[in-house]
Amino acid sequence: MVVRVLMLIYRRPDLTPNQFRKHYEEIHMPLTREVAGNTFPLSHTRQYIPRSAMPQDSPAGKERYLAIVAGGNPADVQVDCVTELIFRDKEHLQSYFEMPHAPGAAAKLEAEAENFTAKYPTVIVEDTRDTRILSKL
Repeated sequence: MVVRVLMLIYRRPDLTPNQFRKHYEEIHMPLTREVAGNTFPLSHTRQYIPRSAMPQDSPAGKERYLAIVAGGNPADVQVDCVTELIFRDKEHLQSYFEMPHAPGAAAKLEAEAENFTAKYPTVIVEDTRDTRILSKL
């Protein structure tokens, strides 16, 4: 049974959204593919939260790139990227996070992630519901 994992990735505050995205795509992803080898997920989809082009002053006196939202308060959106990983099954998921074929690889990836992320909570999604509009035939 397919297993989905969501990672909520927060940009390091000293990076712009563009620097964050560039690092994730051009440095972290190639390294991830390299060290994961055949344990790489069936799919690794990154969905970046759009942000203002120019930083805004926040009440704490720090500059922030506000999220561009469809509703609600932009300041409430702290996550910068929602990453979805899809694995064949739980064994595939486990082998990816352990990377037994490459000793030290998981630690290497975690250390590299500190170069562009502040934190990245990771959850397994077990109950997915999909509601679609059925087209008329």
